[in-house]
Amino acid sequence: MWTSCAGAVIVAGMLTSSVSYGQDTSLDRRAFLDAAESVASVVSAEYFDAAVGQRAAAHLREFAAATTVEDGSPARLASIMTRELYAVTSDKHLAVTVRPPATPSAPAPAEARAKRAAFENYGFRAVTILDGNIGYLDIRTFYRIDEARSTLDAAMRFLGHADALIIDLRSNSGGSPETVAHLADYLFDRPGKLLFDIVPRTGPAVHYSTASPVADGANGTRPMFVLTSARTFSAGEGLAFILQEERRAVVVGERTPGAANPGRSYPAGSIFDVTVPNGQVRSARSGGNWEGVGVNPDVTMPADGAQAAAVDLARRALSSSAEAPR
Repeated sequence: MWTSCAGAVIVAGMLTSSVSYGQDTSLDRRAFLDAAESVASVVSAEYFDAAVGQRAAAHLREFAAATTVEDGSPARLASIMTRELYAVTSDKHLAVTVRPPATPSAPAPAEARAKRAAFENYGFRAVTILDGNIGYLDIRTFYRIDEARSTLDAAMRFLGHADALIIDLRSNSGGSPETVAHLADYLFDRPGKLLFDIVPRTGPAVHYSTASPVADGANGTRPMFVLTSARTFSAGEGLAFILQEERRAVVVGERTPGAANPGRSYPAGSIFDVTVPNGQVRSARSGGNWEGVGVNPDVTMPADGAQAAAVDLARRALSSSAEAPR
């Protein structure tokens, strides 16, 4: 998902249950009502569209008051609350989850995140040169820019002399808009090019642009292809959307789910967290985004055949170019 600090304020004074429940414990009705109220309070206070957030919160409160849930496990209740919020907002980023229990042996959250990020190579699964001098980059997650910068820079330097580029986002789950913008530094030749804004619920918009001066190794002219699937999500969709809208890349594969609104996770009571979109993306070219509609590929086909199709398209583009290597 997109992760953004725009408009991110922890809500104080939320109603919580006075009893701590484990993940395997069934919550009684009072605890469920308290949990629903905690989630509703966060959504009402933080959702980027205040009117929609308030309607969703009111709906969740009404649902909880009128409903008897037989399976009161935290996981089941989180799923139910997510479903009811989606019924009002149709927002795929808005989700309730069960907070992992704290244990004495568990590493601190920052330490655990750092280990996971390194284990996943900061989201970069593969970087290689295919036959015909076609660069290939498989990105699974956009980790925070302070975590991913050096790996991203190394990958793009490696691909700097490729005559065409394929960016594989078929399994990309989203992440940091700053990292998306930094990757775009290498994909455009125009310094300071405005890419998109994130508009928070209150306050000024946050602008994301390419670097100025142009990044060393930037190449805004070589043919470029982006692979998408029904699993491409959030910031992964965002990169595909921007490159397609700017006519910088050909998108090959499947339509994406349509999750554009960036947000962050908030505590909601004693055992639940709720991810709330607290901003809205607006592209520099049209002012639009892909929320609810997804990115429609230029070449639509099953995701498992997208890479081979993109390689074929890249070879054709290079063979027809006067600047292609002989």
